[in-house]
Amino acid sequence: MVRKIILAIVILILAVGGYFVYQTWMRSDAGGDIIVRIPEGASFDEVLDSLEGAELIHGRAAFKILAVTTGNDGKIKPGSYKFNHGLSNAQLLSALVEGHSTVKSKVTFPEGITIRRIASIAAREAGCDSAQIVHLANDRAFLKTIGITAASAEGYLMPDTYYIFWGEKPATLLRRMADVFREFYTDALKKKAEALGLSSYEAITLASIVEGEARVDEERPVIAGVYLNRLHIGMKLQADPTIQYILPDGPRRLLFADTRLDNPYNTYFYKGLPPGPINNPGRASILATLSPATHDYLFFVAKADGSGRHAFSRTDREHDVAVRQYQANRSKP
Repeated sequence: MVRKIILAIVILILAVGGYFVYQTWMRSDAGGDIIVRIPEGASFDEVLDSLEGAELIHGRAAFKILAVTTGNDGKIKPGSYKFNHGLSNAQLLSALVEGHSTVKSKVTFPEGITIRRIASIAAREAGCDSAQIVHLANDRAFLKTIGITAASAEGYLMPDTYYIFWGEKPATLLRRMADVFREFYTDALKKKAEALGLSSYEAITLASIVEGEARVDEERPVIAGVYLNRLHIGMKLQADPTIQYILPDGPRRLLFADTRLDNPYNTYFYKGLPPGPINNPGRASILATLSPATHDYLFFVAKADGSGRHAFSRTDREHDVAVRQYQANRSKP
């Protein structure tokens, strides 16, 4: 009789243990992603409510036992998560403790993108905190931790396509983009900047202007050459993208009054380079700036044919003719 009781207890223990092992590691066949938000200060039971409501956990009791026995019930990080319904309890708990989703979003940040635009795209495509991205990108103490010594990260975040965990921490995203920039901007490129009489800071600032102007790759070195020619003779850069950068309602068609704005970034108003980059230039614009075309052009104006190309001129007179041609072509129906 005693043996039967012991055997029954053993079978019961094995059955219960097997059940919880199954619940811990089983994966559902259900597909699809779902977003779950764990607020700051949420209790473990509130976390369970959210996960259960999203139909992510396999047995509330099993998930709770797993979390408690592993000491992770108090280690779940708040945030916005994207999960696949096919996760096991163990995988789900691990992701919550590590503080990232199990689903990555493919996010493209195009060349010439500004910090504010990075924040907007990251929020829309990957659920990132846009306000925190902007804040950290202008926090000098934080920037030093990711290798940026400038007052802002503008110019030092490499445009590219990134795979980002949903709800990625802003600090993690900015660090990745800064790392990719630093891997590209090697000592060899720094020496090229020095050969042009530019600091790396000045070179990236100029590259951001080239990025703002160029639409055709083969024109990037030519445009860089124009601006370097102007710098060398002390002529104002008169670069439209620097004005667009300071417009609260831009980008838009510029007015003459815009060129009179008293702002250090307005290169129609002040000589020399602006205080810093006006966007995050891509690799092509940086390379073009460091290997500019050699010529004596001082002016350029967009062609009205929609090609994105420009007409380059050496003198005021040549430029006036090109501008009149642009205006005439633009006015044609």
